[in-house]
Amino acid sequence: MGMDDEDVDEKTLLSVDSKGAGTPPLEEEAVPETRIAQCPPRRRLHWLRKLAYGVGHVFNDLAASMWFTYLILFYHKVIELDNALAGTLLLIGQVVDGLSTPVIGYLCDITPFWFFGFGRRKLWHIMGTVLVAVSLFFFWHKCLPCKSHSTPLGWEIVWYAVFIAIFQFGWASVQISHLSLIPELTDDEEERVGLNAIRTSFTLLSNLAVFVTMWVLLNVADKKEYIGPAAEWSFSGAVLGIIFFGLIFSAIFHLGTVEPCSRAQQREEKQDGKRVAWFQWFLKPQLYMVAGIYMGTRLIVNVSQVYTPLYLVDTLHLPKESVAIGPLAIYISGFLTTLFLRVINKFIGRYMTYFCGLALTWGALLWFWMQEAPAQTEHPQVEQITVYGSTVLLGAGGSTVLVTSLSMVADLIGPTVGSGAFVYGLMSFTDKVSNGVAVQIVQALHPCKSTNPKHVCCSACAKFYRIVLSAVPGGATLCALICLAILTLYVYRRTRQLRDPTFDTSD
Repeated sequence: MGMDDEDVDEKTLLSVDSKGAGTPPLEEEAVPETRIAQCPPRRRLHWLRKLAYGVGHVFNDLAASMWFTYLILFYHKVIELDNALAGTLLLIGQVVDGLSTPVIGYLCDITPFWFFGFGRRKLWHIMGTVLVAVSLFFFWHKCLPCKSHSTPLGWEIVWYAVFIAIFQFGWASVQISHLSLIPELTDDEEERVGLNAIRTSFTLLSNLAVFVTMWVLLNVADKKEYIGPAAEWSFSGAVLGIIFFGLIFSAIFHLGTVEPCSRAQQREEKQDGKRVAWFQWFLKPQLYMVAGIYMGTRLIVNVSQVYTPLYLVDTLHLPKESVAIGPLAIYISGFLTTLFLRVINKFIGRYMTYFCGLALTWGALLWFWMQEAPAQTEHPQVEQITVYGSTVLLGAGGSTVLVTSLSMVADLIGPTVGSGAFVYGLMSFTDKVSNGVAVQIVQALHPCKSTNPKHVCCSACAKFYRIVLSAVPGGATLCALICLAILTLYVYRRTRQLRDPTFDTSD
């Protein structure tokens, strides 16, 4: 969707300061002059600052890659929990994360600059980093107090659930504080897209690192032909590496990123003397449209990430190293795609870029549905290679919709960065809860209720994972498309009304 420079564009219309017809105006909370910081004008960010910002989410990215790609696989095939219990643990984490994000967002917005000169965003970032570091290992390893076979299963679940809850609260703190820095670091729309692209590029590189590591550990260190209890240290060893390198990248972020106006005792950044109260965001119809797009995007990316490894080994009956190669193909194609997104966004706009990402995703999901197991074809070796074509397509589509949806959220916040973390918290709430519920429903519907050994899937798995990997992300793309259409119509009507005050928006 393109507009002339002299007209109101889609980014401006998403901003909370743009008041359209039929939308109740937001009351703005005046900030006393004594609380307004005398901040220097923001300049374009040096490329080193951009890179330092980009690595600030690497620890989270490494941990999230393990969480979404391997958690169900780990608890079902290595720890040998039932499918429903594995889904319950993931749901617990998602709900804790989802409930934490709006609260953390609000607290992050109102936190003053008081702690050894740390800005409020960086303060929450370092707190979250510590929580992630101290909790991550304990739910990627067999329950330490439960070595005895007489230990009740309930205690084992409680053990994992406690550390998962700590991890998810810390993870949410890092995510919200890092995302909400984007509108504060720069006012330039292109630079915001660039920061999102850099952030996503490091996300993709982090995933690549995890998948290469898992391929080495599963293919070289573990000689078994299948994934079972013997693979425990392949997962635990990968997590120890994540903690080590994650802390290094977090330190680089804190040393290289300067939060604007980060002076001790500072309480408010200057926003033309005004800021928007958090509850007034709920009066903006754009909030719900963008939230629907963001939720659909995260369902596409995360659900496919959870079930692609299981689809490869249980539906297509590929060797165990495919659980690393398949996701690796997704993230290589995704990384390459992000390199061009800034230019594409500039020429065809946010909405058309997002639609193109949905089209690529539809192609990948259709491919997943039609793909035959290589062993059942005339040329199994050739077919095994072509299997990864669908994952390449999924990576390109997923990264396109993810980067673009994050840019839409930044556009929605606009210049009202004082409550930016709260908005990111709301977006993350829809993401986490919807993903947790979706995975829990899928696990509850799993056809294999009891197998022996538990890490061996029943014959009904093949069809089940084919349906899941096509239908659940497919439904999410439909949800995102509907929200995109409503948002496009909303922006069009507001544009007409702003150009021509006599235009009737009730038609």
